[in-house]
Amino acid sequence: MVPAERPQSAARLVAGKALLDTALADGNVDVAYVRALSDAYDRYFRERLAEFEEDGAVRPTFALVAVGGYGRRELCPASDIDVLVVYGGEAPGDAAELARFLFFPLWDLGVDLGHGVRAISECLELARKDQQVLASFLDMRVVAGEAAVGEGLLDRLRRDVFPACAADFARWLDAANAVRKRGYGDAGGMLEPDLKNGLGGLRDAHQVRWLLALDPGRDGDAWVLARELAVLDGDAAFVLTARMHLHRLCGRKSDKLYFEFQERLAEAMGFGPRGDRAGVERFLSQLLRRMADIKALRGSAWPLLAGAVGAVDLDAPAVPLAGGVERAAEGIRFSPGLSDAAAMEAVFDLLGASAATGVPPSHETMRRLRCLAVALGRLADVSPRTGRRLYEGLGAVMQADATGAAMDAVMACGLLRAVLPEFARVEDIVSFDIYHVHPVGRHSLEAVRLLAALRAGEGDARFRALLAGLPRPELVFWGTLLHDVGKGLGGGHAEKGAALAEEMLSRLSAPPEARQAVAALVREHLLLPETATGRDLADPDVVARVASRAATVELLDMLALIARCDGLATGPQAWTAWKETLVLDLYAKVRAAIERGRLFDRDDARVMLATRERLREAAKDRLDPEALERAILAMPPRYLVVESPEAILAHLELLTRLDAAAAEERRLRPSPREGQGGLDVVALSHEALPGGEGFAVTVAARRVRALFATVAGVLALHDLSIHDADVFVLNDGATILALRTANPPDVLYADEVFARVQRAIRYALTGKLFLAYRLARKRASLLSAPAVSGPRTPPAIVLDNRASDLFTVIEVTCDDRVGLLYDIARTLYELRLETHLAKVMTPAGRVRDVFYVRGYDGRRVEDPEQVREIKAALHHRLAEDLCVLH
Repeated sequence: MVPAERPQSAARLVAGKALLDTALADGNVDVAYVRALSDAYDRYFRERLAEFEEDGAVRPTFALVAVGGYGRRELCPASDIDVLVVYGGEAPGDAAELARFLFFPLWDLGVDLGHGVRAISECLELARKDQQVLASFLDMRVVAGEAAVGEGLLDRLRRDVFPACAADFARWLDAANAVRKRGYGDAGGMLEPDLKNGLGGLRDAHQVRWLLALDPGRDGDAWVLARELAVLDGDAAFVLTARMHLHRLCGRKSDKLYFEFQERLAEAMGFGPRGDRAGVERFLSQLLRRMADIKALRGSAWPLLAGAVGAVDLDAPAVPLAGGVERAAEGIRFSPGLSDAAAMEAVFDLLGASAATGVPPSHETMRRLRCLAVALGRLADVSPRTGRRLYEGLGAVMQADATGAAMDAVMACGLLRAVLPEFARVEDIVSFDIYHVHPVGRHSLEAVRLLAALRAGEGDARFRALLAGLPRPELVFWGTLLHDVGKGLGGGHAEKGAALAEEMLSRLSAPPEARQAVAALVREHLLLPETATGRDLADPDVVARVASRAATVELLDMLALIARCDGLATGPQAWTAWKETLVLDLYAKVRAAIERGRLFDRDDARVMLATRERLREAAKDRLDPEALERAILAMPPRYLVVESPEAILAHLELLTRLDAAAAEERRLRPSPREGQGGLDVVALSHEALPGGEGFAVTVAARRVRALFATVAGVLALHDLSIHDADVFVLNDGATILALRTANPPDVLYADEVFARVQRAIRYALTGKLFLAYRLARKRASLLSAPAVSGPRTPPAIVLDNRASDLFTVIEVTCDDRVGLLYDIARTLYELRLETHLAKVMTPAGRVRDVFYVRGYDGRRVEDPEQVREIKAALHHRLAEDLCVLH
């Protein structure tokens, strides 16, 4: 069958699109592309209609109208083309023939086409019934055909439909925004924002324009929003340009800005590196700032826009509040007639009212706040009285702002930048990773909001009690606000931020003790989470060092609060239930040490003796007394300090099972090779942790080499990641691995999974399973999703002999992948290092593995040459496996 010849109108469309796409790929066009692409389709429809007339067909009275994105002339490379054939009266019998003539060539080209053939009366009826249809008609324009028909439809819509449906339409949009928030999230706080439907996306800009179009009293653009519309259009054009390039890079319709496209999209939009900031970070900073501004404008203007179409009663009487402030239908505002000087004095009354009610300032009030911020920013210095008032006023607002409405306004109007210009420098800094959800400014405000929510009675009762017990709660709020102010200065942001914080609060005439306390909070804000997740909490020296840096219970309480709010505000991977448990465990140890008046009370001997006695009592009638005493003598001191008597008894019973299995193996194989009897036998137990937080897994073995590496590799094969590992080597040759793992993929069949794990460990130890080969196959499998979907970063390896008197601490930070812990543990084993403790944190694909090791002589690794060799070996192994992945 000979394919039908492509009509000239379609051929010209293809040629025109090809030219546009070439220019787009070469980076020679900006947002003008979307208009040009719309124009190309306009030309196609006009030329196709001319071809229809040339065929001798009688041309009835109709108009071809574009709606939706095509109507707005916002076509991206993969956008739908929404078009209607509209008749003045009832559609004639040959209307279907016309539709086929117009649309079939587009279908042949693979165009996503939304189309319809309707009479004007049908269009009006649909617009009355369906709010989505009404929205599409708000963007309608006539493309071809009889202009009078299209203008007639638009006139009827404006006269008969829009006025009657406007209020319901505004209410429908408001409800739809709640759905958008649940489904797409706040685009300014998403690692991979939705450029169209996320809050702050293009849909917000569309809504402002739709409601303006429905306002019967608006005199052109000379309305209350006239000054903001140009800025809104510029912000929307930037987001639309990003969406345009995203379509090209994806090769399909996509509104979600996935990590894999962000660097190339930034380059396409002309963002290169500047200083120590990558081009993609500069692009994301501007994108998220513009989307935040779009969202803020839609939010502040919404009462006015909805009120203009009757969805909000703007004439409702305002409720007077304290200090020349009132609550009106459009939001919190200054009382009418209040002078600028009086408004300056009432700023914190207004912001306090917003914080207390959760109602943001009105649109007009935000304008006045911006003017006040500009005036404040022009001052070279503020007087001590004004400075102290700013310090106390902002502190009070932060404490009351559980919803975030007031501090959002403080940042949006520029007041925060005016008062704290150092904060302005970091406000839009974005970290291009899959760990930090927000830019620094938004992250800091979210952390403050979480702290205020605790004060309002929300959240964890333990942290609420800490906050309620603070004698000076304003300090922790200032510390939380400023904890990241040192970012972007070339590393060491905590130390640099502390100096900046003290300088800023000095400028605001804060009391000297407040300045010092906030600087200490900024300097030490990572102390608890980093220590808890990377150090041995049973080591007295670790607790002593934290206690010496925290110094007082008040400072320690505030550091615990900042750790929680900072982690939660960073992203979902930054503050897990397990991390919270570790931080609270460390907090309790340090607080006890400080309250005793000494850095640490070395009572390990007492703890060990008590554990032994409780173990003997619990083991009565369950273990042979002589065997128990031999086992106790073989236990290392740390084992008796870290593990509870109940856990140790369970381990001993596991070893008893192990010994019984080894004896049975010797009976079945009475002549093993020398020294090999029972070496291929391990015992394993597992127990679900409370709250579904994973499993506690214990592995016992005797005289088995590389046990930890083997177990890590087998668990990786079974999709079980290790979060925490204690390795106890007893003097009688037994090794106990006490692990905390994630849940298996199918937690309902956990028993079967762990049975397979135990079998695989045995096979690996006896040469029936080659772990390195199996893990390489698993990594290469198409079914194995990459652990890191975002930007990759080089590994960092640190060896520390100061963190512990007994062990060398090796910290490895790198991108996650299948079998990573096995690779590292196997390398350490090959270097003849004995691992005694491993802590594993995997926040969103970026691993921080910490190993407490000793050398072959049972001591810390002090030899500089050996230290260099360990680092080189680990770098080699990680780079080698990365090459295999690619």
